[in-house]
Amino acid sequence: MRVLVVEDEPLIAASVEWELRDRGYDVVGPAASAAHAEDLAANLRPDLALVDINLTGRGDGVRLARTLRRSGIPSIFVTGQVCEARENRDAAVALLAKPFPVESLDAVVRAAAALISGHAPKAAPACLEVFGAPRGGGSRSQGRPQLAGAEGR
Repeated sequence: MRVLVVEDEPLIAASVEWELRDRGYDVVGPAASAAHAEDLAANLRPDLALVDINLTGRGDGVRLARTLRRSGIPSIFVTGQVCEARENRDAAVALLAKPFPVESLDAVVRAAAALISGHAPKAAPACLEVFGAPRGGGSRSQGRPQLAGAEGR
C-alpha cells in the first residue's frame, strides 16, 4: 500500500516514515506543506494519506484532506487538533490523535484499508477514532487492485 505522509514536524515525519517503511509500506513524502502534498498525490497516487491539520506555509490539512478525497484518496487526520478534526470528520476516515505510539501505525493503516474497502476494521487500535468509510471522489479501483492489508504489499 502506498501511504502519503503529510507532517511539518521533521522528527514526527521521520518517525512515521521509518515505521511505515519498516512495516513494508511504500511511503510517499513526507510533505511538510499542503502544496507539496498535492503535487506528490497527483504524481504518485497514494492509496491513503496521513494528514496533520496544521502545516507550514499557511497550509490547511483539512482543506488538503478534502482535496485528496475529491481525487479518490482517503485521509486520516494525524493531529493534536482533536476538536478541529472531529468538526471536519467529513474530510477524513479517522483520527489518530497526537501523541500516539508509533508502533500503532501498522494497525492504523490496516484499519483504514478495511474502511476504504467497505469493511469494518477487525482490530482498530485504541488510539484510532474511526469516522467512517470515505465518501465522494469516486472509486480508486481504476487500474489498481483494492487496498489490501500488509500481506498484500
